Amino acid sequence: MSRRILRSSRCRRSGGFSLIMVLLLLVVVTVLGVGAAQLSLVNERSARNDRDNEIAMQAAEAALVDAELDILGPNPGAAARLCLFNNKDVAPFVEGCGSRTSLGLCAPSAPGTTPAWMKADLSPGSKTSVAYGTFTGQAYVVGKGATSAALPRYIVEVMRNSGGWQANRLESASAGNVTHLFRVTAIGFGVDADTQVVLQTNVYKPTVSAGCP
Repeated sequence: MSRRILRSSRCRRSGGFSLIMVLLLLVVVTVLGVGAAQLSLVNERSARNDRDNEIAMQAAEAALVDAELDILGPNPGAAARLCLFNNKDVAPFVEGCGSRTSLGLCAPSAPGTTPAWMKADLSPGSKTSVAYGTFTGQAYVVGKGATSAALPRYIVEVMRNSGGWQANRLESASAGNVTHLFRVTAIGFGVDADTQVVLQTNVYKPTVSAGCP
């Protein structure tokens, strides 16, 4: 009788140990599965962010090109304003970045103060920055599939030219000979409008456009 009881006890112990091992294996498999799922989500999110940043970068670059056409031409668009970009006459550039035909044309900030481009409103609904194509007639697809959520935008800030754009030449300091450069600040948006890339370039326009006074 005692032998039977001993065998039964051993069988119960063996069965209990097997159950514990199975449960531990299930826990390990579950942890590994959850970890793999989280890693997959992180990789997907990272890939999406990279794509969004690339879309925003391309949009910002497109805005820079549009601004250069606005300043230098050729610009056959009906709203062209090439004559406003004169390296000697900077009257169209005002505090607050202008409106109408002077939209996005910003006067320089005083030395030691916040630069105009840092104060400018470059949001999608801005009333003081220029949306892509406004003065050039160019088109940019937005809001469809893997495209920008909003049109890229830019402002143009006038700056005094201190020279250095041509080899071995410095600009004269006399008031009558002062010339200016145009600093363009452009912003592009990703598929998510919160993804933004800002780029800058300086544009030198040595002479007025053909047909301008």
